Formats: sequence, structure tokens, C-alpha cells
Amino acid sequence: MKTLKNMSLALIIFLGGIFLACNDDKGDSLDLTADVDILSFKVNNVEGAINNDNGTITVLVPSGTDLSAVAPVIELPANATVSPASGEAQNFTFSANTPIEYRVFNGNLYNTYRVTVMEIKAEITSFRIGNRNGIINQDDNSIVIYLPEGTDVTALSPVIEYTDGAVISPEPGSFVDFTSPVTYTLTYQGETFTYSVTVIPGEEPKLPLLIYNGENIVPHWDGLVVTIDSPYPNPNTGGINNTPFCASFVRDAVTGEGWHGGALWNNNKVNINPAEYDRFSVMILKEVAGDVQIEIQSDGETNKDWLRAWYSEDHLGEWQELVFNIPENRTAIINNILVMPHEHPNGEPVAFTTHRMYWDELKAIPKD
Repeated sequence: MKTLKNMSLALIIFLGGIFLACNDDKGDSLDLTADVDILSFKVNNVEGAINNDNGTITVLVPSGTDLSAVAPVIELPANATVSPASGEAQNFTFSANTPIEYRVFNGNLYNTYRVTVMEIKAEITSFRIGNRNGIINQDDNSIVIYLPEGTDVTALSPVIEYTDGAVISPEPGSFVDFTSPVTYTLTYQGETFTYSVTVIPGEEPKLPLLIYNGENIVPHWDGLVVTIDSPYPNPNTGGINNTPFCASFVRDAVTGEGWHGGALWNNNKVNINPAEYDRFSVMILKEVAGDVQIEIQSDGETNKDWLRAWYSEDHLGEWQELVFNIPENRTAIINNILVMPHEHPNGEPVAFTTHRMYWDELKAIPKD
């Protein structure tokens, strides 16, 4: 009996040794020491600033560089690979807002970097005189500021905010004659940028309020029945909406009635006064004609109104800009906006297949 017990114990020890040996072999096959840090990231021989702590790379290229087809040269550790590959062209035009991800693989490890390539640029970000704010157009580097009638414009001292590290002329705090447009010059990293500033007497006209554009104004859309993808690549940049990103979701052919779209509320609510704005506009693209619906609400999902506009069968699969009128008798502040690209139950007003729908450039339009 003692011999049998000893034999059993020996068998257990033997099998345990085999199990541990197998586990050791498996552990030895994992390479957890490989280097997955990018060593160098260059664009047109300009070295990028690599931050391995937060996984970011920023490359500042000369003003005027075409960012739509940039082919970075990437130096990697031995045996590592990267996707997208070194030398593969990418569109970095909007990477300042939506960085492009690069992933390095080596052994059993990988590392992800978010890469931004942008032009060296100095900007005026705020221009104030007294309690009036200038309207800054960064596309043409112009600033317009409206001052009360009768203001002496021959000696005004604006308060200016601009890119950190830039030098600006005329100097902040100096008194400037704005009888005619004044040129402000910023010098930054060896390059020069100018703004033309114009003072106009009178009240500032109210401009459309841009709520969402897919590029630099991208509040989070909560999905209703569906998942909202934003920013999502614009499938048709050759028409009236040529920006690269939009909001999108898949509308199936079987779900039936109910909301299918996205909502701006909670942390992404708006504050729009119907006394100042009387309509909304939005770009829509889909493959079926029919009503598009915008639902507007006050806080707590109260004071609801449903606004509709028709997406025409004449331009299916193309961007159409639709206008939605706010009821004339509405006085309640608008805090929540819900966008439903196809208001009808599935199969109405005509049968359609499952497909992606898109919206973009949501604006509140001021009263005339």
C-alpha cells in the first residue's frame, strides 16, 4: 500500500513537471521586450516632435505646404513595422482636429501614435476694443469690429490674443488710428502673417450660428436607435458640401417606426433664442426621397417642436441643403436638437434598402 501511494505521488510530481515545462515553453515564445517606439518621423525632411509618454507626434511644416498627400519617412527599431507604412501618402489637412493614427508592431507588442502635421502658422485668436469683439475670418486673415456710432477711432488700444511665441506689430497696448483698415503683422518661427483690421460704426449684424461641421466643430451626437459615426469621411466632396467629414449612421430596411438619428443634448446642448433665430439649415445626403426631421426641445426634453423639410428625389445620393422654419409663436429657448435624416417608417414613402445616411453643416439662421 505504501509502494502504491509513493508511485501515485511520483506520477503527480512527474505530470506537474510536464505541465510547468509546457507553460515555460509557452512563456518563452512571447517577446515582451521588443522596442515599439518610433525613432524618427519626418515630413519633407522636417523632424517631428515625438512624445512617447502620451503617444503623439507633431510636425510643423512651412506655411503653404500641401497637406493633402503627405508621405512621412519613419525610422523604426529593428524588426518593427508600422501601419500606415513609411512613405505611404496620407491626407493630414485636418489632422490638427482629427490626428491620424500610426501603429508600430514588434514581437508581441504594439504602440499607437496620434500624428498631427500642420503648417507653421501664427493667428490672432481674439481682438477686442472695449466690450466689442472682432469678427475674425481665419480664411482670409481679416477682422471686422463694430463700434458704437460716434466712437473716436483715431486712437484706439485693442486687446489682442494671438499665438504664443509670436511677435505682433503694432504692439499690444499701443494706440492705433483705425480711420482706415490697419494691417497687423505676426512674426513666428521665421514666417510672417498679416491681418487686415477694419472698424465699422454701428451694431454688429448677427451671423449664422454654426452648430456642427464635422471638422473643427464636432460635438458628440448621442445615437437614437442607431450608432452615430462622427467625424465620418464625406462620400461626396464634389458637390455643394466639399468638406472632408460629416456625421453618418446606417438606416436599415426592417426596424420600422421610431427615431433613427442623433441628438445634441446633455453636455452638448445648445442655447438658441427663437427671438433671434428663426430657422435651421442642414446638409443631408441619402439614397431615398422623403422628409427630414429636426426636433427641437428645451431642457428636460420639454417644449418640443418637430420641423420637417423634403429631401428631393431629383438629387438622390447628393448633398442637399434643407431649411427648417422654427414656429413663429415659439418663445422657449432651444437646448436640444435631434436630427432624423429619414422621418418615415421603413418602406415609406417608397421602399428602400439598408444604406448609410449623412448630415453636415448644421446652422441656426438669424432673423432677417
